[in-house]
Amino acid sequence: MKRFLLITICLLPLNLLAQSLFSIKGYGKAYKDGDKMFLSFRQGDQLIQDSTVVSKGSFEFKGTFKTRVRGYVCRKDNPRYAADLSDSFSIYIEGGNIILQSPDTLSNSIISGTPLNNDYAKLLTALKPLYNKRKKLDNPGELKDNTSANLNKTETTVVDNEIISQQFIFTDNHPHSYVSLLALSELARTSKNLPQVERSFAKLSIELKVMPEGKEITRRIAEGKKIAVGMMAKDFTQNDVNGNPIKLSAYQNKYVLVDFWASWCLPCREENPNVLAVYEKYKEKNFTVLSVSIDVLANKAKWLNAIKEDRLPWMQVSDLKKENEAAKLYGITTIPANVLISPNGKIIAKDIKGKELRDKMAELLGDK
Repeated sequence: MKRFLLITICLLPLNLLAQSLFSIKGYGKAYKDGDKMFLSFRQGDQLIQDSTVVSKGSFEFKGTFKTRVRGYVCRKDNPRYAADLSDSFSIYIEGGNIILQSPDTLSNSIISGTPLNNDYAKLLTALKPLYNKRKKLDNPGELKDNTSANLNKTETTVVDNEIISQQFIFTDNHPHSYVSLLALSELARTSKNLPQVERSFAKLSIELKVMPEGKEITRRIAEGKKIAVGMMAKDFTQNDVNGNPIKLSAYQNKYVLVDFWASWCLPCREENPNVLAVYEKYKEKNFTVLSVSIDVLANKAKWLNAIKEDRLPWMQVSDLKKENEAAKLYGITTIPANVLISPNGKIIAKDIKGKELRDKMAELLGDK
């Protein structure tokens, strides 16, 4: 018995070592000899980075890992210093030989070779036509008028929703894949997705649920349930730009859009013109906005400047803390986010933006 245990213990490290080896081979017709390739992935708190060069239209990385994780390869741009990676591709680090084949740039690669990367290839195949459609909408050329611009935004929203739906279809059909776990992890960053995330997450294997990403999804789902449509709004007090305390309950008997944002949040700043248009249209019809900034004290000047730049005339408040107390109270984990409160203090909508916000206000205030 002792001899059997000794043999087992001696063999175990060799088995683990075999499972921890990976290689990545890339082939691209547009690659030039000497092009520098970079590989990055994390192992716990440690960032693993490697580099190599293209030779005869191909490149190769070899390494070891302890835990499966998503990483990425990029061409020419060193991720340590580049603000934007012009040509990159995500991969899953796992045991085996990972193959990246491309007719041109790295970002157009077709991935294969290992179970997770084969799963990832299936997801990318389903999403590719939607991503292509989205790319065209992002570059519509010169829009002649506001009607064309609004139509473009509407079409973009439709495509974005199709992309989200396709990811949920994939996760539901691949409940044992780490790719599904990471897809749900990204979808859970938007609170509006959380009900569907919860349903899809319940279908995942126990092994995936207890991983760090699974635990984070569980936390986000719990946070999202702090506030739901139909609940009474929770009161809070925060200071305005002049340091005066403002209560949410001071706006009772009005429709109030509580808008969570920050000066550094680009999607928030892009949504501000839409919120402003809704405010200007309905401010005389028992509607107002109360914005809660997630900025911190060190960024107060940037917060004030953003209010001025975006021409936001409604009440602006913040506690300027690292973890905003109002955001915690409302389970806000990502921004932009909002809740729409009725005159009787009940939450009637969450995270409505763009056309959805405009349509909801038209429905409520009679401008159909």
